[in-house]
Amino acid sequence: MNSTAKSIGVFDSGVGGLTVLRAIREALPAHHTVYYADTAHLPYGNREPGEILTFASYITEYLLSRGAAVIAVACNTSSALALSRIRERYSVPIVGMIDCGASAAARASASGRIGVIATLNTVRSMAYASAITSRRREAVVVQQACPDLVPLVEAGELHGAQVASALKGYLGPLLGAGVDTVLYGCTHYPFLHGEVRAVVGTRVALVDPARQVAAEVASTVAAEGIAGERPDAPDVRDRGVDFVTSGDPDQFRRIASTLLGHDIGEVATDRGASGGRG
Repeated sequence: MNSTAKSIGVFDSGVGGLTVLRAIREALPAHHTVYYADTAHLPYGNREPGEILTFASYITEYLLSRGAAVIAVACNTSSALALSRIRERYSVPIVGMIDCGASAAARASASGRIGVIATLNTVRSMAYASAITSRRREAVVVQQACPDLVPLVEAGELHGAQVASALKGYLGPLLGAGVDTVLYGCTHYPFLHGEVRAVVGTRVALVDPARQVAAEVASTVAAEGIAGERPDAPDVRDRGVDFVTSGDPDQFRRIASTLLGHDIGEVATDRGASGGRG
């Protein structure tokens, strides 16, 4: 690892990873962060595994070139299909979503009946089912692929009839199976939290792995001795974040600003990504 590296790298296929970024910024406000949104290739949910590995490897190398000392893969599909391979390829510490989410869900469930909503690729990988049952052997894991949700969030549609209808269709089978916990197996889904709660009611625990990912990143930063550069800044909300996208920077800025509740500022474009990996 580059001894001068100090940044935290975070990546996702689009705006979903902003839920993880927000948690990391709350935990480590003095550390510079680079957020990479691979919007030229979203959604990842129905892509071939080999493509996901190619994207994840490219973005990891990009973040390393930007001084990343630790990387958070803020994408469940990439975590399920590519994390182990990129950990083998690169020496930098890399934190993924699956283990963090599985641990949180296993602790949250009283009955052991746990629902997972995720992309098709994450569901097919069985990564969450395996990770949850390795932590809680008696657990019953009911998975549901939700292909319509990422496009809705990426379009900024977080409420309304279309969202409600999609969620009722996806969550109905989980409720029918008697789950007492639903795990957000995609970083886009917490942006729909209010709508999800309206469908599942108050007795079902909703688990967002973002805070546990942030805690693991913070632990890694401490263990690696990665110093923050801006401890005295009065307002560090996004001043220490560089946003990069492989797609349309204006569209990403508009949606990300809406989701985060404030203007995120300039968004850089990585044209090499969009031109070379499609």
